Amino acid sequence: MDQVLDHTYAVTSNLFGPESGIPWWAWTFILLGIFWKVLIPEQKTAQQRSAERDEQMLAELFAGDGGTGKKAKKKK
Repeated sequence: MDQVLDHTYAVTSNLFGPESGIPWWAWTFILLGIFWKVLIPEQKTAQQRSAERDEQMLAELFAGDGGTGKKAKKKK
């Protein structure tokens, strides 16, 4: 078990330590690359936007208001 821990410590020191061949600022690019999808939302394609618009229009059409958008007057 100690041998595994020693090996892990050596690998970690070589990657992140002061004697590392990779500078500290390079790790920021790696972290930004890993979390890119979380930090910046993905752009939608024109096809996806038009499909969402079509679905929304169909939902409004079949919502029961006849597509007029006006509220029906109640008779007394």
